[in-house]
Amino acid sequence: MRIRSIAAAGAAVALLGTGTAASAAPAVERATQVNLISLRLAMHPNQVANVEGDSQNNGARVILWDLTNAENERWEPESQLDGYVRLRAQSSGKCLNVAGGGNADGAGVIQYTCGTAANELWKFNQVGWGYQVVAKSSGKCLNVRGGVVKGNTLIQYTCAGGAGAANDVWLASWEQPK
Repeated sequence: MRIRSIAAAGAAVALLGTGTAASAAPAVERATQVNLISLRLAMHPNQVANVEGDSQNNGARVILWDLTNAENERWEPESQLDGYVRLRAQSSGKCLNVAGGGNADGAGVIQYTCGTAANELWKFNQVGWGYQVVAKSSGKCLNVRGGVVKGNTLIQYTCAGGAGAANDVWLASWEQPK
């Protein structure tokens, strides 16, 4: 499997909805460029956002897991006109979603049937050499509950300032489909 440059991949994800180079490409070419990403913790790039147990169900938790190159850790970014991105799980076709659309710190991040709600839209904001992935519905960051431990659930949490925290800065690595 080939992994493209992490820095270039993150920049490309950040540009998906900005009306710059990514949206200037012809539709067919653009679709082939989007491909799939894995969301890896910047400080621990061998740990990724993973749909627990490769579940196909609404409400399945998204957890931190070791990189295995499985379909349940690959996400298809779908650019929106406002600069946000919908992240669709390759394994289930469901979207990364803040459970219940809540605004509270600690609200769980799950997969759910894709729709049009703000709690399934995310923006990649560059901090240091990674990205804080920010929920449109709350302005809070994708975060690992309780720190960087395999199996911990992903939540939304107030974004850490400065260069971010070890559990809220991500890399978007382009992956080849299986």
